[in-house]
This record gives sequence, C-alpha cells and structure tokens, in this order.
Amino acid sequence: MNLSQFIIGVSASGKQRSHPGCVRGLEDRAGAVQKSHVGCAALLLLMIISATMIPLTASAASVSSSYGKSKRTMVIPKHAPSSLLPVVNQRDIHEKHRILADRVLQALPSFCRDHLKNFYVNYEKNPANRGLGGESTMIITGNVPDKEFMALVTHECGHVTDFGGLRGSDAMQPTPFADGTTPIYGDDPSMAFYSISWLSPRMMQPNMNDADFVSGYAETDPFEDFSESFAFYALQKKEFRRLANNNPILKAKYNFMDTVVFGGKEVASSHYKRGKNVAWDVTKLPYVWHAKR
Repeated sequence: MNLSQFIIGVSASGKQRSHPGCVRGLEDRAGAVQKSHVGCAALLLLMIISATMIPLTASAASVSSSYGKSKRTMVIPKHAPSSLLPVVNQRDIHEKHRILADRVLQALPSFCRDHLKNFYVNYEKNPANRGLGGESTMIITGNVPDKEFMALVTHECGHVTDFGGLRGSDAMQPTPFADGTTPIYGDDPSMAFYSISWLSPRMMQPNMNDADFVSGYAETDPFEDFSESFAFYALQKKEFRRLANNNPILKAKYNFMDTVVFGGKEVASSHYKRGKNVAWDVTKLPYVWHAKR
C-alpha cells in the first residue's frame, strides 16, 4: 500500500487502507485510491514515535489511542555493518533486516534507492499491515520470514519508484489520475503503464479480466498494479515473460518494466508457474534471490 492512500483513509473516514505488500488484500477493494506522494509528515511523526501499524478498522480516536500506548522496540547490534546504505543502517532496525533491506535496495534499479529517505521496520506482534510505501518512505514488518521481508521491500520499492522516481511536469495537462491532491501530469512515465489497464483510479479499461494482471491484488487499482508488476518482474521474471507471450496486456506491462524500469536487470528466479487461478499476492510466491548487491 502507498502511504498517502493510508493517510487519506484515516483523515477522510476515520479508517485506513492497507495492502498485502501490506495486507490490504484482506479488506474491500472498493473506493478511489490515489497515487501517493504522501503528504505524510503527520503519519511519519507518529511512526517515528511508534512503529505501531493501525488496525484496519480503527477509528480516528482509536488511532490516536493506539499510538499513545505503544512503545518502539530498540535493538542495537553490537557490530552494525558500516557498508550498508545509511537509510537502512539505523539503530532500531535489527541487523539482519538492515542487511536484507540493503541487499534488495542495492540490487533493484536505482529509482528506489535514490529516492528512499525514510525506512522503518515494525516489530509489533501481529501487525495489521505488512508494509507501507510512498514517494520517499517505506515501513515493513519485521515479523515475517526473511524471503517475505525481501519480497515486501521489493513491492514497496515499486511504490517508491512509481511515486518518487517516475515523475511528470506541471508544464503538461493533468490526467484523471492524482497523487494525493497533486495531479499526475501527462508526461509522467507511469501513465504509460496505468493506461494499459486503467481509465482512472476507479475504472479499468474495457474487457479487462483476471488473466490481464499478475495477481489478484494488482486488480485493486493502477498503483498496486504497478507495484505488483514491479515485484513480479523482479522475483518471477521467467513466468512473467512466459505469460506475456500469450497475453498482449501482460506483454505491455512486461515490456514497460523491462525497458523503462529494470533495463533487463535480473535479481531473482523461480520455478513458479501460474495455473488457472491467479495468486492474490506476489510477495507470497516462492523465489530464489541471486543478486549480491
């Protein structure tokens, strides 16, 4: 899930949305979702004070209460690696997670690495959200297996790439899409991806079906479509290519990720093959990570 989506949900209705890159897939798919460049100062202040992930159905009052009661876990490794990216090499992040996050960020295209300014790991038990991502911020749960942690970082890097790395200019006309309250302009590179399956954040192109998306969660909105496709390319490239050979919609998405974002770069592999049913969440699929840095 992207952070401004989370913030918009809290401020507008007293509820927040979340995703399976953050577990959002377990809630409803209704409602407009906006591409987030996060007016996230308020949320970040709360996250810095406390790593609690707010329950999906929390009211505005309970949100305030849950943050007030929680305490952030502080873990200071005896030998913190000095070669890690500063954004992940933080005292309150377990050393294992610093290393895993650094491995992912160093291996993926530089869009995410260059624009990520804030990285947090949430060590609360049973968090409502597994991950949140925005223009320059990422929050990941530390209570998942290592491979899932890396897959979550990969998915959220898709949001950072989309919201922070690929930007348009206000010299162009605004599109039906919006980044929070900020219009997305016609020369935003992400528009070439969105328009493959979407007319607007609420409306798909005619005749779209499950087979035209890499996961069930990708069907939620164009921004999760982008991040799930980003993660599918990174972790399941061989299967993405195979599916694309028989589906022009997936072919267009694969080509965008291959040429605009990854430049053909490979970081992982998998023997996963999609059957009749489309998996809900790319971060749960098996893969083998190959890239060292």
